[in-house]
Amino acid sequence: KITRFFQSHGEITYIATCNSETQPLMVVEFLTQLHEVLKSYFGNAITEAILQEHHLTLYQLLDEMLDSGIPVNTHPGGLHVLVPPPNLANRLHNAVLGTASGVLVSDQDPTKLLPLPWRASNIKYTSNEVYLDVIEHVDATLDPEGKLLTSAIYGKIEVNCRLSGMPDISLSLSNSHLIEDYSFHPSVRLARFASDRVVSFVPADGKFTLMNYKIRPESKEDKNQWQPKYIKQNPWMQSQTMGGGPGGGPEGSISVPMPLYIRPQSSFGPTQGRISIVCGTKPAFEKPVEGVSLQVALPSRVLSADPSATHGGATFDDASKTINWSIDKFPADKTPCLTVVLTMGSEQESNSSDKNKNDENNIDGSQSALALANQSKLQTERRKIKLQETCNVTAQFSVAGVGVSGVKVETLQVRNEKYKPTQGVRYHTRNGRIVVRT
Repeated sequence: KITRFFQSHGEITYIATCNSETQPLMVVEFLTQLHEVLKSYFGNAITEAILQEHHLTLYQLLDEMLDSGIPVNTHPGGLHVLVPPPNLANRLHNAVLGTASGVLVSDQDPTKLLPLPWRASNIKYTSNEVYLDVIEHVDATLDPEGKLLTSAIYGKIEVNCRLSGMPDISLSLSNSHLIEDYSFHPSVRLARFASDRVVSFVPADGKFTLMNYKIRPESKEDKNQWQPKYIKQNPWMQSQTMGGGPGGGPEGSISVPMPLYIRPQSSFGPTQGRISIVCGTKPAFEKPVEGVSLQVALPSRVLSADPSATHGGATFDDASKTINWSIDKFPADKTPCLTVVLTMGSEQESNSSDKNKNDENNIDGSQSALALANQSKLQTERRKIKLQETCNVTAQFSVAGVGVSGVKVETLQVRNEKYKPTQGVRYHTRNGRIVVRT
């Protein structure tokens, strides 16, 4: 029995086959890493023409990444040493040596070239720099009044490293006790983080994701316990304590901070309907909220919609039955409002159509008495049950320069080298899955 796994990225589909029992996540992760490696070699746009042009490089990469079907080296930094990218310098080198293959492969011992699988030993830069991006995504489900029903924060730390030699970095995080689930780049020493919550690692060269994490909501009980020195109070989280802050969540917990408030109202009749949505920013967020977009999913019996917005642009997609409302910038004096007038299909016509379809499907040519009785009973029960129609609102946004979880970079120390690199940290807050129920 052959098992097939595949992933599609643009016009390229990666397929892996296994003829024996294997771990599915390992195969999926390998296909994901293969795509990342190809992007580091050929750019973000991977096309069929590019792979055909550099098919020899592709074969060599697969040979280095797999050994008898087992993933060995999937780090772009290490592969760049073993199989240099097909740039102009390498092409000139091939022309001088007279190699016809067009692929330059080092003939030195890989263990000497790569003391670590993700980093070469001879990296040199004229300007040593290391930059970090802390990106957090907020997932939340809210009721029409803005009360929080469920919430979570997922974050990741991305590193852009341009350091010479073999540096050793120690990264200290404030409020790291809130990190519940985490995964690290292979370079991170797990025992060090488990003991004192310090991220210690020898970085890969270039851009890579250092860690992914999920935040555990803080409770009032945490404040009564002894707190280590790496815990720093978050003013926003303090203001959101249940019983003193704005709504949502169980007693004694702290809600996930939302930079937006969304208040939807809807009413649907037999032939017409109306939806109004008010959206604004919360004053606790000092940074501007950008890229705000709301998607309103309408009931299936909507025939047409006429949206109008006081700010931004609103459009109706008839195919998906959704309203898209984009707000580029929030005004200082007014709150943006969206109003949608709907034309609905008749409920009587829908019930009559459903009845005719069920009559055709369930009543055979003999018109049996049992089928008629069952059909009549079913229609009676349908008339007794009337479901309330709703339209959920999903939101998209981004806030630059602020993090919502309280996890921040306290110190970034570079050891094992004499230079002092340029350092920088940026924070980003973005939407995950934000749903407002009506």
